[in-house]
This record gives sequence, structure tokens and C-alpha cells, in this order.
Amino acid sequence: MRSARRRSFRRLSGVLLPAVLAGVLLPTAPAAAVDVRVDTRIFGVHDGGLSSVSSGTVGSLRLWDVGTTWRDIETSPGTYDFARLDGMVSAAQTRNVEVTLVLGMTPDFYAPPGGGSTSNPADLGAWARYVTAVVSRYKSFNGKRGIHAYQVWNEANVKSFWTGSPVQMAALTKATWNAVKAVDKAAIVVGPAFAARIAEQTRGIGFFYYIKINGIAVWRYLDVISLNLYPLDRYGSKLGLPETSMSLLAKAKEQMRLRGVPVTGKRAKPIWNTEGNYGMKSGLGQAGTAAVPISPDRQAAYVVRTYLLNASRGVQRVHWYTWNLGHLPGGGTLGNTVLTDPADGTTRTLAGNAYALVRGWMAGGTLVGAYATSRPCGKDARGTYTCVIKYAGGVKRVYWNPTKTVKLTAVRNATFKVGVYGKRTAIKGGAPLTVDYRPLMVRSKS
Repeated sequence: MRSARRRSFRRLSGVLLPAVLAGVLLPTAPAAAVDVRVDTRIFGVHDGGLSSVSSGTVGSLRLWDVGTTWRDIETSPGTYDFARLDGMVSAAQTRNVEVTLVLGMTPDFYAPPGGGSTSNPADLGAWARYVTAVVSRYKSFNGKRGIHAYQVWNEANVKSFWTGSPVQMAALTKATWNAVKAVDKAAIVVGPAFAARIAEQTRGIGFFYYIKINGIAVWRYLDVISLNLYPLDRYGSKLGLPETSMSLLAKAKEQMRLRGVPVTGKRAKPIWNTEGNYGMKSGLGQAGTAAVPISPDRQAAYVVRTYLLNASRGVQRVHWYTWNLGHLPGGGTLGNTVLTDPADGTTRTLAGNAYALVRGWMAGGTLVGAYATSRPCGKDARGTYTCVIKYAGGVKRVYWNPTKTVKLTAVRNATFKVGVYGKRTAIKGGAPLTVDYRPLMVRSKS
């Protein structure tokens, strides 16, 4: 999300859409209770230094802002420099970390006159040759799969990343699908990422998924839907929280559902949250400036809540931006939740430890409905969330309330509790619990 300005496109070039597409978003109907088996690949990051890989806590890695885009790799027409990408793929392989590569941006020599890296390539044949070269190299690398997933582009509804039209992005998506599947049918094609922070961006998601190419819906040319679920730092007087990002997810899914994209049920396209953090500023003159700092406790709480909430909504990957979020030139960090010390990019903060903590809570477990009619991680009338994680050794219940402190009672056979600091404290069944914005895990035998 590294850019000076992040403005979403305001119109479709070459496409006339019914005015109804700009209508009011409809609320998503409540989902029936469903169990979610936790796949550790949901624990993803962005990391140019790769210290996250050696930490042993990361399941997947998205390569973006790390010097591996199209313009970085194809240094002149038909000449490819894979040295940087080879090193990153090899490092990920040593820890069995799944790799997603973002394929854009356009080299200057393939951009149209007056265009640049954000423009649609003037020659789709050049794009296809590049994609073919990459997939051919990493289908089998060091004796096993090198890259698992290929993403078309980053934030195709934000002008600082894409200045082409939605129709051109749809054509690029189809060309990517054809090139990838011709070489490696098992590779995953991830659709272009879409920001969802504001209503205009959400409408842009609907614009893209409305498109058909020769009568075929564009979503049929991808295996996975990608959303970058950063909330704004504030919505009026309210902070952008992990719970806010789930509202953004629901609105984006509704836009896609209205265009015929299967986003629920057995045929639903998987959704990945390919970038996330909090406190990110947006808009003219603010994008790229430092986020307002928050306490270490709140940072840790955001990490835990993010992974629990995304998993409970069926999101299959969450790539945190970023493992090594460094200081901005003017001071501060782009996001307010940092996993490592910005001074060195390797020493874990409390939030970084919370990343490993929540992974330990969730790995090998199944999230189940907290209430009779709710999805996993439901909330009660007071706004208190309960995530129930069943696993072979018993049950873990995670509680939090984003806005207030509440009193609860531990279940009958509770044995211990753990907060965001990772301290384990023995408790008895029926013991009183104090719950606030910091998730509290209570382990029980059933």
C-alpha cells in the first residue's frame, strides 16, 4: 500500500453500466452457523527481509513492494532477471511457506505513450510471455513447487496502482488465466486486489465483477477473489477497527453477489484478504503519512481479533502489511500495528508475539458457532464477541468487547486463561472474568 495518492477510479472507460450499479448497498443477510477448520496458511505476511519466514509462525507470503514486480523482473524486452525472486522463493521453500506473487506493474517499454507502470500494457502478448516465463520457472523449483499463486495486479480500483479501465483489467485477468493454466493447471490465479475502504472503491468492485468477456463473466477467469481490507483510520468519530474491516468485507461481498459472483454456499469463490493493517490514512494530502500511534496492548489486540474474525468469515488468507514496517522519512509508521521493531525489522513487538499467540490458539482447531444461530465469533447484545475453537485436547473460548469492559463467568470445566501478553493463569470453572478490547482465551476440557 505504498503510494503518495490512493484515489479510486471514478468511471468506466468504454463501458456503459446501468445506473442501478451506483445504488445503495444492501445489508448482507445473516449466515447460518458453519464450522471453519483453521488452515495455518491464513497466517500470511508481506516481508522484504524474510525474517518472518525463519520465525516459523508464517504460513504464507505475498510478494509485493519487495522488488519482484514485472518492471523489476523484465529489465528489457524478453530479458528476465530472476535473482531477487529466486532468493525469496528459495527462502520460503525452506519453511514450507506458500508464496503468492503479484505480477504487475508495467515496464516503461511496454507502457502506452504517456503511460507508466500503472498503465495497461500496450501489448498483451508481452504480458502473456512474461507470465509464461515466470510460471514455467517456478512450477518446479529446487525440486518442488516454487510459487503457489499468481495475482494479476494490486488495487485495481486505486489510481496510484491502475490507470487503465476495468474492461482492460478484465482482459488482463483473462490473459493471466490463460497463460498460467497453459503451463501449470494446479497454480492458483488470484484476481486483482481491490481496496474496500470507502463506498466509491466498493462500487468499483461491483463495476469490475459486472464485466463479461465474450459473454463469460470475468470471475470465471480466477480461482480466488482478492480484497485489501484496510479500514480508514476513522469513520467520523469512530476508529477503523478489525470489526470495521468485516463490515467492509460484507459490503464488498454484496456488490459481487449482485453481479452473480458466487460468494456464499458450496460454490463460493474463496476470498483472500491480501493486505491489512490499521490506522492507514487515505485521501488527498494524507495518503502515505504516518498513522496515529496506538498502545502496544491495542496493537496486539488488533492482530488477534483480525485473524479470528477473518477466519470466522471464511477468509482463507490474511497477508499482514507488513512484517517489517519501517519508519517513514518524516517519522512514524504507515500503519499503527507493527509486528517488529521498525528500527531493525526483525525484533518482534508485542503485536508480533500476538501473531504467534493467536496462531497457537487457532492451529489444528475448528471454529464453531458461539450461539445457536450465529456464525463463528458471534457477539451478544452487549457487543461481546465469543470465538469457540474446538480441537483434539478440548475447547478454547476467546472473548473480547471492542468498546467496553464487561464481566463474564468462566465455563464449568475451565482450566486456565491467557491474555495478549501470553501469560497463562490457572482458573476454576465458574470463576469471574473481566473482558475488554484485549482478547482473552479460556481453555476448558469441553
